[in-house]
Amino acid sequence: MAIVAAAAAVTPPLGGLHAAAAAQEAGTVFRDCSGCPEMAVVPSGTYAMGSSDAGPWRYRFEKPRHTVTIAAPFAVGVHEVTFAQWDACVKAGGCEGYRPGDEGWGRGRRPVINVSWVDAQGYVQWLSRETGERYRLLSEAEWEYVARAGRPEARPWGDSEALQCRYANGFDRAGADRYPADRGPVDCADGHAATAPVGSFQPNSFGLHDVLGNVWEWTEDCWHDSYSGAPADGSAWQSGDCSLRVLRGGSWINDPEVLRSANRDGGRVGDRDRDIGFRVARDFR
Repeated sequence: MAIVAAAAAVTPPLGGLHAAAAAQEAGTVFRDCSGCPEMAVVPSGTYAMGSSDAGPWRYRFEKPRHTVTIAAPFAVGVHEVTFAQWDACVKAGGCEGYRPGDEGWGRGRRPVINVSWVDAQGYVQWLSRETGERYRLLSEAEWEYVARAGRPEARPWGDSEALQCRYANGFDRAGADRYPADRGPVDCADGHAATAPVGSFQPNSFGLHDVLGNVWEWTEDCWHDSYSGAPADGSAWQSGDCSLRVLRGGSWINDPEVLRSANRDGGRVGDRDRDIGFRVARDFR
C-alpha cells in the first residue's frame, strides 16, 4: 500500500463536484468552508484489521484478524473536531445549542470533549447542511485503516512506547504529576497534563494528527464483542448492540496498552466524558 503525506498547503475552500474532482488525489488537504475542519484525502487500500498473535497486547475484542479493503479514496479530518469548530456550529444554530464544558483546560484549538455519539451526529448533520457535502463519522474499519497509515505494528510510529511523547498525547509524567493513577506513566513528558491543542504532535504517514491519544473518538459502528461476521469492505457495522457505539484511539489519560491502532472500546450513545471527542470523514461523489 502506498504511503503518502498530506500536502503542506491547504487548498482554498471547495464545494460540490469541484471538490470531488480536485480533492481525490491522496495527500491533498482541503477545507469546504473557512470554518470547516481541514480534511486530508487518504488512498484506497487493503489491510489486516485487528490484533495479531504477536506482541504483548491482544484481546478477544480485537479478533479475529481479518482483511478489509477500502475501495475508494475518502477524506478524513486532519485533526479531531475542536471547540472552535463546535462553537461555530452552536453559533450558527446547530448542534442543539449544546455548549460542552472544557473542564477549565481551554477551548479554541483543543479537541471538543464532553460530547456523546448523539452529539457528534448532530455536528456532522449540521456540517453536511452547511457545505452540501456528505460528512459523517468514520466507520471503525476506516478508523483503524487511517490510524495504521500502512503500518502493521501496534502504533503508526511502530511498536516503541518510548516515542509516545513525540506522536501522541497519552499518560506520561506530565499527566501523572496532575492526575495520579494506580499505574506508571510512560517515562517521558509531553508538556500536556490533559488535552493538547490539536496538531501538537507529529502526524502519521497519512498526515493525520492525534489519531492515538488526546481524546477517544466516536465511530459509526454498533458494538460487537468480536469481529466474527464483520464487513470486509470498510463499511460501518450497523447491527449488534446499537445502544453502544465503538470508541477508538485512547486519550490523554491512557497508557500504551490502550494507545494502539487495534485497541477498541464501546460507549453508550449518550455518554459524555472529559476524554471523549470525535473526528469527521467526508465522501466524494
